[in-house]
Amino acid sequence: MKGQYFSFDAVVATVIMVVAITSLTAYWFGVQSVVESRNNPMYGDALRIAESLLSPGSPSNWTEYASARSSDLNSIKQIGIATDFGNGLDRSKIENLGKLASSNSTYVSVGKIMRATGDYYIVVEQTNDMGSPPPANATEVVAAHRGAVLDGKPMRIQVYLWRQ
Repeated sequence: MKGQYFSFDAVVATVIMVVAITSLTAYWFGVQSVVESRNNPMYGDALRIAESLLSPGSPSNWTEYASARSSDLNSIKQIGIATDFGNGLDRSKIENLGKLASSNSTYVSVGKIMRATGDYYIVVEQTNDMGSPPPANATEVVAAHRGAVLDGKPMRIQVYLWRQ
């Protein structure tokens, strides 16, 4: 039995090598996709928007300027849904942003204020969703997540940007 190429030891060793190479290849491509998504400029924009939402906005009383008229929206420099520069959220600012982002007449204006590079969709869990979710034919979709607190409860803010 000595000298046989297809002995049980050789078959087991080959199977182990194939499994190891397949696992390494799958891991490598998984890491590459994460690295590519982090280097995406659109992902940077989603992170920037998520960070800016955790501010009170500029002016901090931007909700007073927010009406259905686009001319009033021009005086808003930054939209923020936080009470201050911490992570506490203001329910009235969330509701106002929801109304603005859900309206067809102000959706684009809000996107310009946030300097979104494409369409946007914002989710504040346990409250209202704002914008419209990415469509199935979107060619590129990125998401950024941030934690916050609303009425003493932990919340998650999700910002999605996409292009068609």
